[in-house]
Amino acid sequence: MIKLSDYVFKFIEEKGIKHAFMLPGGGAMHLIDSIGKSKIEYICCGHEQAVAIAAESYGQHTNDIGVALVTSGPGATNAITGVTAGWIDSTPMFIISGQAKRSDLIGSSGVRQMGSQEVHVIDMVKSITKYAVQILDPKEIKYHLEKAYYEATTGRMGPVWLDIPLDVQAAMINEEKLIGYKEQNGYKCNFNIETEVKEVVELFKYSRKPLILAGNGIKLSNAEQEFYKFIDKLQVPVQTTWKTVDLIEENHPLYAGHPGIMGDRGANFVLQSCDLLIILGSRLDTSITAFNHANFGINAKKIMVDIDEHEIDKMKIDIKVKVVSNVKDFILKLNSKTDEIVKSKILNKIDENNKWLIYCKNIREKYPVVTEKHVKQKKCVSAYYFIDELCNRLTSQDIIVPESSGGAGEITYQAFKVKKGQKIKNAAGLGSMGFGLPYAIGSCLSNGRKRTILINGDGAFQLNIQELETVKRLNLPIKIFIWNNNGYASIRAMQRNIFEGHYVASEEGSGLTIPNLRKVAEAYEIQTFMARDNEEMVKILPQVLESDGPVLCELMILPEETVSPRVKSVKLENGSMISKPLEDMWPFLSENEINESIFI
Repeated sequence: MIKLSDYVFKFIEEKGIKHAFMLPGGGAMHLIDSIGKSKIEYICCGHEQAVAIAAESYGQHTNDIGVALVTSGPGATNAITGVTAGWIDSTPMFIISGQAKRSDLIGSSGVRQMGSQEVHVIDMVKSITKYAVQILDPKEIKYHLEKAYYEATTGRMGPVWLDIPLDVQAAMINEEKLIGYKEQNGYKCNFNIETEVKEVVELFKYSRKPLILAGNGIKLSNAEQEFYKFIDKLQVPVQTTWKTVDLIEENHPLYAGHPGIMGDRGANFVLQSCDLLIILGSRLDTSITAFNHANFGINAKKIMVDIDEHEIDKMKIDIKVKVVSNVKDFILKLNSKTDEIVKSKILNKIDENNKWLIYCKNIREKYPVVTEKHVKQKKCVSAYYFIDELCNRLTSQDIIVPESSGGAGEITYQAFKVKKGQKIKNAAGLGSMGFGLPYAIGSCLSNGRKRTILINGDGAFQLNIQELETVKRLNLPIKIFIWNNNGYASIRAMQRNIFEGHYVASEEGSGLTIPNLRKVAEAYEIQTFMARDNEEMVKILPQVLESDGPVLCELMILPEETVSPRVKSVKLENGSMISKPLEDMWPFLSENEINESIFI
């Protein structure tokens, strides 16, 4: 016989999971005792939101479950934001919550609460999980554990949630008599895509300007090596999304930038110039397409490959070939056809002088993200120049975590120059403030405690600032760069653009204040630095990066430095707003220059 709570963590141990994130509470007392006896290293965070965020980060980096253990009631509800991020970004997460004992559950009584801290969290999370169940029969624990793990890691991956009442946690069970879950074929693992592959091959044969938009489905399906073989064989330029910034390095001859409303201008010209756009595992959210789908890749025939047919069907544009498939399966099939494509291109003399690749390189060099204006800025630190200097000093082994919302995330996405081997991840899908610090904890631990760089805004940092204690306790080598731009710079930019500079709750004069962050960090006994301008930033950067353990460096960023270039909404005389197409970014170019920059 074995105690059910012991069995839960024995199951997770056997899946090879090394870490779990938790915050203790009475409603999970047996689960807490059991994880303490297991071989899993448990990380105690200071808030359940941070628990879930760290687990989401862990799942993103490992492509296996990030485990979160929380108590009942407020412990469970606090975790929902992190789980939502995992749902949007298809992250395998395994949430275990405690619950009041079965005799105290509300059941069908119609009352709002009976047990201590009782909240029926399963009903709350069903829309953001692949599988969510309250376990009422101890004999069914094996079935639910196996099904939950299968759901989390199969098909389009995502979070699962098991809610376990106190008396169920404490129950003794006979392992030999437990009934398991038989894996189903509900995810169409063997996709029949032969017809679609043939269509794609024919389109490739006659394309003079093909372009791949590489989405997170490549990583989620572990298709990186097959992907590299494919692009090298066909010499197809590649663009990356928010989730795949680190898929291909900046100096790779086929790299063609980050497109989107906050992408780089040259990349958007490339995307709007291509005649064949192959979208591999990207759900094409509006940060990539801008708000009018009809203007996206306007000159291209489009191929969209996604494991979730709903992501394809939602698009309000013509998709020439729709491929519902695991990205890895699709690339493997296409790799078997590359010789056929190459022979056809040679025979038909398609782009024999590599004019397309030369254009992709030259247009991005013509419109660099970091300019002399950023370098020569005397007042305060330029966020763009900081990112450029940081890139120059980081190694191929570093882990980078941009904040998931605001300028710290957006400018990093736009300006960062990736080296081969680096990992860059955040939760940009949900785009929530406060993800940076707990996300960095999960990132650092899932990568063997490698040096981890956190780039965080001063406003967003407040939302999970308590995790400085977790970082200090574990002595994690996390280098925290805080962009002090006097509050919410992105909100102020919006208020200037749309509301004529009527600031509300975005800086000190309108009701928002930020404490002295270096003093806060020092209270946690974390070493601190500060740079007031570009010159000081360049001097102290090596010290920050080479210091042992956690460090916080405050950068006094120019308060009104915002993302530039960007696709900007314009207010018409009648008060309505329109969004410009990808090629027409602010600061605006002349119509003649835009037309000259599109490759015909």
